[in-house]
Amino acid sequence: MEKIIEFFFPPRCAFCGRLGKSPCDDCKKNIRFITGNTCQKCGIPIGDTTLPFCPSCLRENFVFERVFPVFYYEGVVRRGVHLFKYRGFYQNAITFSRLMAKKIIEANINADIITFVPTSYERFLQRGFNHSSLLAKNIGKILKIPTVDLLARVGFTKPFYNLSRQERQKEIKGKIELKKGYENIIKDKRVILVDDIFTTGATANECSKVLLENGAKCVFVSVLAITKLTK
Repeated sequence: MEKIIEFFFPPRCAFCGRLGKSPCDDCKKNIRFITGNTCQKCGIPIGDTTLPFCPSCLRENFVFERVFPVFYYEGVVRRGVHLFKYRGFYQNAITFSRLMAKKIIEANINADIITFVPTSYERFLQRGFNHSSLLAKNIGKILKIPTVDLLARVGFTKPFYNLSRQERQKEIKGKIELKKGYENIIKDKRVILVDDIFTTGATANECSKVLLENGAKCVFVSVLAITKLTK
C-alpha cells in the first residue's frame, strides 16, 4: 500500500500539505506529542497525579485495555487529519501510520491481529475510502501483523461532532457487529483496533465489546490523536 501511494502521490508534509518532507520544519515546531505520565486507560497526559486514570476514565467502564495516542488533536494535527479524510491526501497515511506503529513498539505490545473501526457505507461512498483501514494496513505491514477487516457498521449513525458523550454512546450502541465467519479467527487473540481520533471512546469501546464478546482475549486501541469532549 505504501509503495502504491508513494508512486501516485508526491511526498508532502502530512500536516500542511506542502511539497517535501513530512513533517516540514514549520509544522514540526507546532506538533505536541503525547509524552510523560499518561492515563493507563485512554493515554492522555495526567501530570504528576498518583492516580492511574484521568477523571474521565474513572467515570467510564471501558472494556479495552489501553489507548495509544500519538498527538493532541489540535492545530496542525487537526489540519493534517482534515487533509487526509476530506481532501484526498492519501499519502498522509504513510507518515501517520509510521508514528502510530512507533508508539505501539515503544509500548511493547504483542498482538496477533490488527483491525480497524468500520465506516458506514454512506461515508465510504462520500470519501471513497476508509481512512482507518489505510492506517491499519500500513501499521500491520510495519509490525508484521496481519490486518483483518473484522467489523461492520449496521444501520445509520448521526455525525458525532455535535453530540455529547452520552449521545455518542447511545448512537453507536448496537451499530457494530463482527463479520460472519471471523469468530474462530479472533478466538483468544490479542487485537489492536485502529482509528484516527479518540474523543469520548464511545466507538472504540463498542468495537472492543463486539471483539471481546466474540472471543478476543484483549483489545488495545491505536489512534493518531486524542481529544476530550467535556459536555
